[in-house]
Formats: sequence, structure tokens, C-alpha cells
Amino acid sequence: MLIEHDGAERLFFVVETKGGLFADDLREKENAKIHCGKAHFAALATGENPARFVLANQLSDLFSQGT
Repeated sequence: MLIEHDGAERLFFVVETKGGLFADDLREKENAKIHCGKAHFAALATGENPARFVLANQLSDLFSQGT
């Protein structure tokens, strides 16, 4: 999320690490957290540049999905 604060733009994002990206590699509780995160960000998806949920295992993957 890009926010202007005190005349400067700041980028905010939340990161939660998991052991892998595949549902079979994660515990049921971890899969539930991912599902809830997707639903949460879908509910917030309003406006011109909404907050988004991105599933990635490398920082470069995160930024490549940002466009």
C-alpha cells in the first residue's frame, strides 16, 4: 500500500512466511490462514489502486506480480 505521509510516499506491506507455496506442503491451519488472507484482501479491493494479496516465495516474485 502506497501512502503519503508528511509529504513523502511510503510503501507498506505485510509479509507472513510459510514453509512452501503448495497446499500439500502446509498444515491445514496454515492453508486456512492463506484462504482468510485472500478473502480479506478481496474485501478491501476498492478504489483505483487497491491493496492486494500476493502469494510468493521470493521477493522478486512479489514485485513481478505487482504490475
